Amino acid sequence: MKSLKRHSVSVNAGSMADIAFLLLIFFLVTTTISADKGILRKLPPICETGDCTADIPERNLLHVSMNDKQQIMINENSVELTEIAPLVEAFIDNNGNNNCDY
Repeated sequence: MKSLKRHSVSVNAGSMADIAFLLLIFFLVTTTISADKGILRKLPPICETGDCTADIPERNLLHVSMNDKQQIMINENSVELTEIAPLVEAFIDNNGNNNCDY
């Protein structure tokens, strides 16, 4: 007569660690890691005299900042986000004046 007692099914997990380790090594060896090249920009040459930025006229500077209330400030005036683009365009356009102060 057979026993009616059920035996629990067990999975041999001894080789599972070996398989996981081999898969880990496989993916580490076959994966290519891309090297970051950074931002590709040509920087200006090093200023030998030390006063290369001393002669920039105030008219050619647009001061953009943010105050402690998280408000955007352009030339010490608080502006809304929608007002920034027209102000920057007018500044770059030199207010319609073709005369540049360099």
